[in-house]
Amino acid sequence: MNGNNLIVFIIAAVTIIIVVGLWQGLSATKTETNQEQVAKYEKIAEATVEFNQKSAVTQEKTMEVLKDIQTRLASIEKILREVQ
Repeated sequence: MNGNNLIVFIIAAVTIIIVVGLWQGLSATKTETNQEQVAKYEKIAEATVEFNQKSAVTQEKTMEVLKDIQTRLASIEKILREVQ
């Protein structure tokens, strides 16, 4: 019986080692994947910030042009009223 117990112990130990090895290997792979995803998200966030900054500048320029157009339109309306 002592020999059978040793064989069972060895099989159990090898099984545990294999399971732990697979578990750790998958954990390491998952960590690498998560780091890659974080890097992608950081790039997306940086692009979003850059886009928002450019958008704000463009919006300011658009507002300046709109104010100029409103001023010119008011002048044209004034001239048309004077002509009538």
